Order: sequence, then structure tokens, then C-alpha cells
Amino acid sequence: MRTLEAMDLGPKLTLLSAREWERRPRDLRRRPYMRQLARGAWVRSAEPLSVQQRSVLLRDHLERHRGQVAVTGLTALDMLNLPVHHAYGWEQRLLGHASAPRAREYEARSHTTHLAWNGTRLASSQRLTRVSKSLGLPGIVGPWDCPLTHPLEALVAAAPVLPLWRITACLDAMISLRVVAEGRTVIQPLAVDHVAELLAQLPPRAQNMVRVRQALKLAQGPTISAMETLLRLVLLTCGLQPMETNHPVMMDGRWVYPDLAWPADMVALEYNGRPHWENGQAYGDENYRIQRLRDHGWQVRVVVLDDLRDPKRRMELLQWLFHHLDPARARRSQSPLQHVRGR
Repeated sequence: MRTLEAMDLGPKLTLLSAREWERRPRDLRRRPYMRQLARGAWVRSAEPLSVQQRSVLLRDHLERHRGQVAVTGLTALDMLNLPVHHAYGWEQRLLGHASAPRAREYEARSHTTHLAWNGTRLASSQRLTRVSKSLGLPGIVGPWDCPLTHPLEALVAAAPVLPLWRITACLDAMISLRVVAEGRTVIQPLAVDHVAELLAQLPPRAQNMVRVRQALKLAQGPTISAMETLLRLVLLTCGLQPMETNHPVMMDGRWVYPDLAWPADMVALEYNGRPHWENGQAYGDENYRIQRLRDHGWQVRVVVLDDLRDPKRRMELLQWLFHHLDPARARRSQSPLQHVRGR
């Protein structure tokens, strides 16, 4: 089973009051490694706190007085390393998706702690902090033993600032990967039916819910990376028939899994991004695996970001697919070449 590692926040920091530090606040302010998180809450750290560290510590501080506080929204999705980053802009136009309702707030929210309260209403005057009511799905425990809302609830909270394909990529990850934080499994892969059941427990007409339900119709497992999701959606938009993701192929006594495949035609695509060329061992293993697939009769093409972003290169990719796929399976209502010329 493929695993997604949650964010490593480093050794957990200790949050204490000035009295517990046995210093006056003005003395603590003079110390270079002392950082004030909130009124009456201080932490010692040589480096500035990350958004995620600050979120956990602030939640712990507030829970002392209120209870039933969890991290949610972009903050929680970030902590679980779910794919909420790297929206480019061109891909939404290519896919024909409308912009997120609050897309301009994405940058600000990515630097903001988002907390959810359940039970006693919570308010906070801390800057760079959002507070909202929990939607009530069962929570999980993330890095630093921090209570997080269910990832699906966090995704609904973040939906106003995320492109539709990024919401789809997060759902693809949830239905394909188990998430591990600090050596323990915090969530197992969710079946699509289970996701639908959880969504049915939330307000049905809320705009956020409508967008997540729309994205669920586009989700497909097993999918390992956000760029596999984007590649699949681009090809579907350009008119190709649905393809299989991470299709198992027995080769040399072991299973290999091309990113996208049309098994009946023995045609596959492999997306190569930064993790491939930054890791020499992984890059070599990937090229060896692709060559062995070709030796076994598969037609395999490697795709990089510019093959999707650049219209000329995208056309060449589609021409290659149309050449190698059976015409009846390659197209839906129109030729993919006719579709892409209109973009």
C-alpha cells in the first residue's frame, strides 16, 4: 500500500507562561530565542515558528481554556502533506474550470492558522488566525499529537481558495494513500462510497460542499501524485477515453504500475516531475522500469510539465496517443486533436 508521510515538524516545542518560565514578560522579550505566541504563552525556539508549528501550539494554548479545538482547513491539509500547492493558472483555463470563489485569498490563508471549535464557541483575537465551527466529522491525530479535523472536513473548509483540480487531487490522495504521521497511521485510504457517505453528513447546499462533490465525480484511484491527476484530467478534457491509473503489469516476476495506461493497446504515460530528477537513484530506477516495459511490448511516453503547459507540445502528445491507441478507444465524441485546436 502506498504511503503519504505527514509533515515533520521537528522536536515538539514546550509552550509555557511567563510564570512557568520564571521570568517577567519584558525579560523574555529581550531573549533572542524566546517567542511570544499569544498573551501569556511563550515558546523557546532558535528558528522562527512555521505556520504549522504555530498552529499546533496555539491550539494547545486555547484548548487549556476552551477544550475541543482542532486544526482544520489549509493548515491541516498542509500538515498531512495533501496536495494543495502549486496551482499555476493555465491549467484551469485548459480544463475549463471556473476560478475558486476566493482564489485571491489563497496566499494569505496559507500563512494563517485555521482552527475549528466543537461545543463551546471559540473566538480568538490573534492575528493570522481563523476560527470556525467544526462540521462534526470524526477527527484524527496528526503530527505532534495535534487534533485535526477529518481531512475531508479540512478540504471542505479550504475549498473556497482551491482550484477544482487541486480539490480532485486531494480526493485522489485520500482514496489512494494511507497517511502516516510520526510512524503511526492516522488515516487509511477511503473508499469513494465512504467519502460520499461522509459528505452526505455535511450541509448539502453550501458552496464549499458543491465544489467538493463536483471534484469527487472527477476523482479516480489509485492515483499517487497531484500531477498524475492533472495529466489525467487534461487528457479527458482533450477528448480521450478514460484510462486506468497505476495499472498493475507483471514484469520480470514483479508488479510495476504505469501512471496512466490503456492496457488493451499496451500504451502508457509516465509523468516525471521534480522528485524524479532530484533523486538520482529514483531517476535511474524509473528509466530502467520504463525501458523494461518497452522491452515487453508497451509503448511508453514520458511526460513533463511543459508537455501539458505548451500548446505545441501538448498537441504532439495527443498526436502520439492518437497514433498508438485504437481509434474507437482513443476518442469520445470528437477527435482529441480537434478539441485541443480550440484551446
